[in-house]
Amino acid sequence: MADWIPKIAAEGGPRYLEIVRALESDIETGAILPGQRLLPHREMAERMGISVGTISRAYAEAQKRGLISGEVGRGTFVLRRRGQQAETEETSGFRRINLALNAPPATGEEDAIGGVLSDILASDRLGAFLGYLPHQGCAEHRAIMADRLTRQGMPTTPDCLFITHGAQHAISIATSLLARSGDPVLAENLTYSGMLALATQAGYELRGVLMDGGGLVPEDLERAFRQTGARVLYAMPTLQTPTSAVMPAERRDAIAEIIARHDAYLIEDDAYGFLADPPLAPISARIPERSFYVVSFAKCLAPGLRIGAMYAPSPFRDRAINAVRATGWSANALMAEVVARLVTNGQLEEQVARKRKIAAQRYAAARRILGDRIAPVAGDPAFHVWLPMPAGRTTTSLVAQAAMANVTIAPPVALRSFDPLSNGVRLCLGSPKNQSELEYALRTVSDILNDAEAMSLV
Repeated sequence: MADWIPKIAAEGGPRYLEIVRALESDIETGAILPGQRLLPHREMAERMGISVGTISRAYAEAQKRGLISGEVGRGTFVLRRRGQQAETEETSGFRRINLALNAPPATGEEDAIGGVLSDILASDRLGAFLGYLPHQGCAEHRAIMADRLTRQGMPTTPDCLFITHGAQHAISIATSLLARSGDPVLAENLTYSGMLALATQAGYELRGVLMDGGGLVPEDLERAFRQTGARVLYAMPTLQTPTSAVMPAERRDAIAEIIARHDAYLIEDDAYGFLADPPLAPISARIPERSFYVVSFAKCLAPGLRIGAMYAPSPFRDRAINAVRATGWSANALMAEVVARLVTNGQLEEQVARKRKIAAQRYAAARRILGDRIAPVAGDPAFHVWLPMPAGRTTTSLVAQAAMANVTIAPPVALRSFDPLSNGVRLCLGSPKNQSELEYALRTVSDILNDAEAMSLV
């Protein structure tokens, strides 16, 4: 974006007011956009050939009129023009932009879900979903979802399929069937925040397993099982959060062999597996008798549906049914019907294709703006990228400086200290409302990283 230099008449009123009028005019015509950063006082004065005092006076007047806003350590930015519609705030640097929430971007799912709900209301089927229904989920819904999991590489039967209140509910159930409060549970050293919350609530002792660019390190998993006596591993092999690592097939084989040898169980969270094209065969497909495999329809459709699905080994079926009953009776059958219809009419796959496309577009923006600073992705990108900190920098300083610039970033929590991978942050690319808002936030992060002095202030 070109630097803005005001065009003012050679002779007129006070020059500082001419600058303010030029700024106001260019904002109204769209020649300068909300969120654009103005040149620093001294540089603007040099470019215009006038005194720094005149520029300072102009900026002060413009700020008083609500045209700009100055941020200490960041600079001076243009605000939205008066009367501008609310959606313009989405491209403004002064709307707080959330790079901490891993939400999927909108791809028309509202229309798809609304259309299915209208069809249900127009039929005589609504009443069928308003009473007490089987804890495991309606048989027809389980058959549809089991068939989809099988086609995605995880062979599943309706008897072993459980419909849950989202993936988090499924993970909670699976962990409760395999561990008690105080038991050690293994997880990637940088793990999903929902697993951290679950361990805190239930009293599990989470133990971290080191990772590299290919996910869990088999040798460290072997060591962790041997030293802790744990019999449960929670892992996300595909587009792991927060690191976005993708585990290659040969390592999945190795992990499966280690789990089986230690008579342990795997809880496999495949929330982002739908983004891989073609799908990657889960670890659970290699050891189905020792795996609880979890998927969610939040990322590929909408988080508010609160529908997930879980494969559980047959010996756990009775206990799993009781666990669903004890934690909510059953998942919302109406929302499960919506998901089932979207699967059968092909609209879910349309949404998946759209989500993959926009994930690729947003990853490309992150790569363009942040370059090799972000970790490479082995295969299809997700809605998040991993940003390792440069040498001598800390996540604390980046998070604090970004917050001052209205960009929210959440630092990770490492289960084990002295992990070289842990000095980094996850940047969520799906939550910003549009590409412009995302790019503004990413440029903000890039500017902070480029400013060694700003990074050292925290």
